[in-house]
Amino acid sequence: MSDYQVYLVGGAVRDQLLGLTVKDHDWVVTGATPEQLETIGYQQVGKQFPVFLHPNSKEEYALARKEKKQGQGYTGFICDFSPDISLEEDLERRDLTINAIAQDKDGQLIDPFNGQQDLKDRLFRHVSEAFVEDPLRVLRVARFAARFAEFGFRIAPETLRLMQTISQSGELSSLTPERIWKELEKALLTTHADVFFDVLVKAEALPALFPEWVWQPSQALRSQLQQPDLSAAQRWAILCQHTPLNALEVLQKRLKCPNQFKGLAEQARAFIERQTIPMPAAHWENWLTQVSAIKKPQPYQRLIEVLSLITRTQQNLWLELRNEIAQINAANLIKQGLSGAELGTALKAARVLTLSEQSHPFVTHSD
Repeated sequence: MSDYQVYLVGGAVRDQLLGLTVKDHDWVVTGATPEQLETIGYQQVGKQFPVFLHPNSKEEYALARKEKKQGQGYTGFICDFSPDISLEEDLERRDLTINAIAQDKDGQLIDPFNGQQDLKDRLFRHVSEAFVEDPLRVLRVARFAARFAEFGFRIAPETLRLMQTISQSGELSSLTPERIWKELEKALLTTHADVFFDVLVKAEALPALFPEWVWQPSQALRSQLQQPDLSAAQRWAILCQHTPLNALEVLQKRLKCPNQFKGLAEQARAFIERQTIPMPAAHWENWLTQVSAIKKPQPYQRLIEVLSLITRTQQNLWLELRNEIAQINAANLIKQGLSGAELGTALKAARVLTLSEQSHPFVTHSD
């Protein structure tokens, strides 16, 4: 194996050139076969094409490959990973020029598609016309746009046209819910998750990917998303604030949305749709019980962080509501001989009374 070569590729090179911390390293190997890599201790993990784990670092090493479109969707490719495939041929199959830069063991950059210039120009540009063969690339470009929004990147007009071509082809329907969600969740980890959807609108992809979703971008929404320390689930709930609850339930079921995202988004939307501020003490008690404010203080905290942003209210006012009823001890009622349904009724009445006696801006004092 004296003639094989290893190159650092893709996101690691891109992020390094942008001055960002590199978290994951992807490597391409030319001039080798799967059997040769296994002989020196690499472990194969790829199914469709050979990807190997380094025996020590456990980082991913992929054999250089070419792809030929055969079927529909992002999996409809035949891969050729013979040892004579060059690095340039491997880079040519990648989506964007900024992701098609490699670095050799001496630190020299191999950049056959001018990705460095596009990085300087803050431009997302496709490597080749083969871009249009993979519908997943619409989501990937949208996700990159969200991640690098602070750098001022824009999509090359010719690349956007190819994205629109993909949308018009119907190929987006071949994407699995899991793959769509994976790209979306990565976008939700950024403070500019709204840009992900802005790009999908420009690419004419939103109706196919999120048909039930209502997108109403505004400066207020963008400011809400940029609040520090928000989780991905909280950003999703903020983004879903305008989507009717019944449509949101359908969308999240179709996307196979993880429970923590699903529950938070639906609770936030349900409040917007069904409640008002201020409202009577009895209504607050019902809602606090529905969202398990006392039993589950941490999920309640995440919910009110979202609702306080959406309703432009102070977070401490939501906490005060919970803290008032949390002080009511069921043990005292049990000592009075109450149990079962009677205990529940008495506890509820005590909570309502406590809330109604407070001078709280969220609580009205007449039913």
